[in-house]
Amino acid sequence: MKPTFEKLVPRTGESFRCFDRSELRSPAKWHRHPEIELTYVPIGSGSRIVGDHIGSYTDHDLVLIGSQIPHTWASDEYLGKASDRHHAIVLQFHPEFLGVEFFECGEMARIDALLKRSQQGLWYPAEVAHRVGAQMEALVTTKGAKRLLGLFSILHELSIYDDPVPLSTQSFDSRNGSAARVSPARRAAETKIQTVCDHIANHLADSDLTQMDLADLIDMNPSAFTRFFRQSTGRTPLAYISELRIGLACRLLTDTDESILAICNQSGFANLSNFNRQFRKRRSTTPRDYRSRFRGVT
Repeated sequence: MKPTFEKLVPRTGESFRCFDRSELRSPAKWHRHPEIELTYVPIGSGSRIVGDHIGSYTDHDLVLIGSQIPHTWASDEYLGKASDRHHAIVLQFHPEFLGVEFFECGEMARIDALLKRSQQGLWYPAEVAHRVGAQMEALVTTKGAKRLLGLFSILHELSIYDDPVPLSTQSFDSRNGSAARVSPARRAAETKIQTVCDHIANHLADSDLTQMDLADLIDMNPSAFTRFFRQSTGRTPLAYISELRIGLACRLLTDTDESILAICNQSGFANLSNFNRQFRKRRSTTPRDYRSRFRGVT
């Protein structure tokens, strides 16, 4: 499945978008757009895909995504639901919204370098996310010239931090400042990864889901598929499946009164001991304590 292309239109009187994702009634989907995007999740957990990176996120997740890089977020809270309304502040601007050469002027040198680096997707640690996230939340309701100054302040803050973590290993061609293009080989890899990820998401409850099943989907033998998936995502297919199953379990723990054993089975785990072990590994707590914490039970 190809990433969906999104046409982003700022509101009247505004040159870029900054909004609270929870206000939108729309599904979380694999998509791309020419706008550069900065996403801040103050509170929450789940999985995100940026280019060929598949990873987990928790509180104070801050990611800068370059033009035309396919991406999506899937929160634990809304996993499996029709729309994903998790709280996130999203800032989007076209790289040429102030003119083709604006970011090439001397004063913008560090920011220009930052935007070029963002073609891999950049993750920032909590100490940066706290500061920048607060500015982003204020920017949602800021009007007039202060709004534009707020954007520059955020970009400056990001540009002076020297060690953001690159997420995607994909290389994109950027020609003369125009929107990045993805090579046919990279596009084919994206399509294969998304085909596999879609199948996994639709069969999380199947405890007998195997790597051979996934390999057959994209006409690869199991060993070659495992290498391909790990090279593309940095993890094994089994680790990715376990991560999503834990996300599904988190939603069931908070939204239902099902027993821990029932949730274990509905999440695709073959036995309770493995479920408890994997849950503790990925959420640093037990399923029972997780449910109590989110329900305010002492």
